[in-house]
This record gives sequence, C-alpha cells and structure tokens, in this order.
Amino acid sequence: MDVEHEDVTATSPERARRPGRRRDESRDEAILDATRELLVERGFENMTMDAVAERAGAGKATLYRRWPSKTHLTVDAITCHRYGDLTVDDIPDTGSLRGDLLSIRQVKHLRSDTEDLMAGLTAVIREDPQVAAAFQRQFVEARTQLMRDLLDRAERRGEIPPGRDLDMIATIAPAMISYQKVTTGKPLHPSYLERLVDTVLVPLATAEHPGSQDLADGAGALWTSADEQAGVPGR
Repeated sequence: MDVEHEDVTATSPERARRPGRRRDESRDEAILDATRELLVERGFENMTMDAVAERAGAGKATLYRRWPSKTHLTVDAITCHRYGDLTVDDIPDTGSLRGDLLSIRQVKHLRSDTEDLMAGLTAVIREDPQVAAAFQRQFVEARTQLMRDLLDRAERRGEIPPGRDLDMIATIAPAMISYQKVTTGKPLHPSYLERLVDTVLVPLATAEHPGSQDLADGAGALWTSADEQAGVPGR
C-alpha cells in the first residue's frame, strides 16, 4: 500500500501541473531592443543571433527557445516597435493640413531610429514574405491609417472639398516614402518630405480644382529624385 501511495503522489495532478520557470518579459524587451539596434547598425543581412544575444546580455539558448530563427526575431522586433502605437491624437492640431503633416516628424514616437530601422530592412523585405508582411502592417498600414485620420481632421475643419477620395490620397505618402526607402536605402531628407506635402498631398486634398499637370509634375519630380539616388534608369 505504501508503494502504491507513493506512486499516486508522484503522478498526482498537482505535481504534474507544477508551473515552469516564468518568462522574463523585461528580458524579451531587451532582446527586441538589441535586435532593432543591430538592424539599424548592420542591416538584416549582417545581423546575427549571436550578436543579438551579446548585445542583450542573454544566452543564445534563450533566443532560440523563444525565436527559432533570425526571421522570427526580426518580425517580432518590427511588430513590437512603438511606431504602431502612433495615432492622430499624438499629432498636434496646427489648424491646417500642411502644418499637421509637417509636424509628424516632430512627434516623439517618430525619432530618426524609425527611418533607420526601415533602411536596415531594405534588402530583406524584397526577399522574405514574413518580414515584408510585418513591414507592411507596422509601417505602411500604420502610416496610411494615420494619414487618413489627419485628412478626416482637415475635412472637419472645412479644408477639403466634398467628394475627395481620401482613402486613395491617404495611400500616397506611405507608398512614396516606402519606395524612397526601399530603392535608396538612405534616410529621408526633410526637403523631400516638405516637397511631398507641398506639391502633392496638400494640393490633391485641398485644392478646389487640383491641376492634374501640376500634380503630375510634383509627383514625377519626387519619383525621379528617388530613382536618381537609387541609380534607377529614367522613367
């Protein structure tokens, strides 16, 4: 009987349900921070799991237990980036669409490391569907939603004439910024963003009768600028 009792005790549900070691969320954040730093410094191709572990002060076994590959780690690092938390409420209401758009870069969430992180992903988003999908969600879709909300704000102020296709206009800046980053791999110059606002976005959204040729000229100049930096043959 004693032996049977010991066997039951050893295999009791209470013993079987004994919790394992609790996951350290602060360690996860340190690892994701280190991943983003190395993506900025080295790019995806030259970032290694060993380097992330060393930078984060974590063991390699810890990394591989939580992220089976560099791609999985990179996707999490992108997805958990603070950019996705940015909303229209974070952008000051300057009283004009132009002012609101130009003030985006001044917002604390959008420091230069965001643009640098995008540059570090330039090559891999062309080749890896998982990373490309995370990039699309976190940067392109987030920017598109932010643009749409800023356009809605301007519409409520009476800046935008009725019937304007705001969903379409909201996609323009994220598309052009992503193209600039992917083709050149270089930081966005403030003058490029100002030209994008002044020659394309504001006229397209607010002009009573936006001149198609003027808009085409403005957009064409921006595409050409990106192509020249990337060494792409003329359109």
